[in-house]
Amino acid sequence: MGSTCRVHIITPIISEGFRDDSALHEAIDRLCEVTSGFLDKGPASVESAVDEVLAAPGVVDAAIRAEQDGADALVIDCMLDPGIEAAREAVSIPVIGCGEAGIAAAAEHGRFSVVTVLQRQAPLFRSLARRHGLAADLASVRGIGVPVLELDRDKESAILASIREARAALEEDGADAIVFGCTGMLGFGAGVSRALDGAPVIDPLPYAVRLAAAVVKGEVQREAGDHPVPERKPVAGFSGWPALEAAVNSGEGE
Repeated sequence: MGSTCRVHIITPIISEGFRDDSALHEAIDRLCEVTSGFLDKGPASVESAVDEVLAAPGVVDAAIRAEQDGADALVIDCMLDPGIEAAREAVSIPVIGCGEAGIAAAAEHGRFSVVTVLQRQAPLFRSLARRHGLAADLASVRGIGVPVLELDRDKESAILASIREARAALEEDGADAIVFGCTGMLGFGAGVSRALDGAPVIDPLPYAVRLAAAVVKGEVQREAGDHPVPERKPVAGFSGWPALEAAVNSGEGE
C-alpha cells in the first residue's frame, strides 16, 4: 500500500443528491482521499428491513468494484448497515458500517439513545444493538417524524425536531449520549450538541470515515472477524454480478 489512503463511501440508495455533503468534507479535510457512489438499482432510501434487503446486492457489487478500483477501505453510508457481512465476505479490505461504528462510539460515553428519522425503525436499532453486544447500553430510540428524503428539504425543522427528541432522550430516557440513526442527518451534530449544552452527539458518517482512515493507516486495530469467501455457485437474476464471481474465483475475503 502506498502513502495515500483512499476510502470509498457506498451510499446504498438510488437517490443521488438527497443531502448536502459539505459537512462531511469539512469534518475529514485532508484526512484521506474519499470517493463515493450510489447504487444503480435498489431502494430510494433505507428505512426498513425490506429496504435493507433491496440494498444489499448493490452494496456487495459496489464493494467489489471499489476494491478492484484501488480503494483501501469501504464505508457503508447507512446506519442499518445493509449488506455489511456479505460485503466483508466478498472483499479483502476493511468494511466499516456507520451503524456498527456509530453506536459503539456513542456507547463509549455510557448509555446512548438513537435519534432517527422514523419511530418504526426502533426494532431495527434494538436488533443492531443486540448484534454488537450493546443492548443494555441502548436507552431509547426516538424518531423525529421526517423521512430520509425530506431531511434536506426543510433542514431547520428537522434539526429542531432532532433537538427536541435528543433532549427528551437525555432528560427522560437516561441517555448520556446521542447517535443519529440516519446518515442523512449529516451536519446536524454541532447544532444539536450546542442546544444540549455540549452533550455528546455522534454524527456517524464522518466518524466512520475517520475510523476507516485510521484502520488503513494502522492507527486503530480492528479484528478482521471470520468472513470466509463464499463457494462459487450459479447466481440467477443479478446480471450485473460478474464482479462477484471474479472475487470468489480470486479466493479473497476480509
